[in-house]
Amino acid sequence: TDRPVRDDMAARHITTKAMKPHLYYMSAWFCPFAHRATLALEHHSSHLTWEWIEALGWEKRRATDESLQTEHENWYHFKAPELMKHNPLGMVPTLVSEATFTGDASKGPAKPPVRESLVAIEFVDELVGGGDVPIMPSCPYERAKMRVAADVVNKKVCSKYYHVLVRQDPREQREGFEALVAGLDEFGSQLDRGPFYGGRSTPGLVDYALFPWAHRLPVFVHYRGEQYAIPKNTPGLEAYHEWLAAMHALPKVKKTCPPWDDYLAHIGRYADGSARSKVANAVRDGRDAHQYDDVKDDTSH
Repeated sequence: TDRPVRDDMAARHITTKAMKPHLYYMSAWFCPFAHRATLALEHHSSHLTWEWIEALGWEKRRATDESLQTEHENWYHFKAPELMKHNPLGMVPTLVSEATFTGDASKGPAKPPVRESLVAIEFVDELVGGGDVPIMPSCPYERAKMRVAADVVNKKVCSKYYHVLVRQDPREQREGFEALVAGLDEFGSQLDRGPFYGGRSTPGLVDYALFPWAHRLPVFVHYRGEQYAIPKNTPGLEAYHEWLAAMHALPKVKKTCPPWDDYLAHIGRYADGSARSKVANAVRDGRDAHQYDDVKDDTSH
């Protein structure tokens, strides 16, 4: 399975220090949605501590769908009991307070678990009061603007990533790719002289919403060919590439990235259409990744 791959991250247990919030972080080294939460945690790593719990794993099974082009399917066979206890939907990222996780009343009152990747970014920022360098703007109008922009990036870029991989019809793959590139062009045109979204000097919500997928986009070339490299043929796309280089240059961002060869092997499950996750099931069914349904696309069987 993939479970041991990121021992350097999964084994991390930073000792709790006085007055710093401590979280239990149910994650998966390969998951770009969880990667969003990791970026927020690293951004504020001097203001809180956390314990990483590797919560998802895979197994290969004989194909049950005759429409597949492979003789196998890949299913989640492992979901950590801690994850299922605090998030019965079995999705990462899931962040849990120390009091809730341990059941120790001396740690304070129990708090509800935090779910959903974009929510997790904002939650971490709020938990530490913005820390030294806030992720979110102080102005409520600007915060609202960033939330809308993050949602747009999520739908126009991040969701389309799975169209290029999960869909096995070359025409549909290309349609997904072209829509994704258009989303990147739009994003780049809104960097406002950057280096980060909206003209910020440090990454914010929108940057962290997009980066996990931007980092992974080169898998297209490996699985779909050179014609799936992200172009630089517009000012917006040139700005996007400059932004991506600026993100990779940040030590706290770079350290969150999964080992490339391991991730390339992992994502092959999506590229050959054999992955059985909620996201993959939704895309295979003709929907966008963000339109997955917890019941219809359930993977617990």
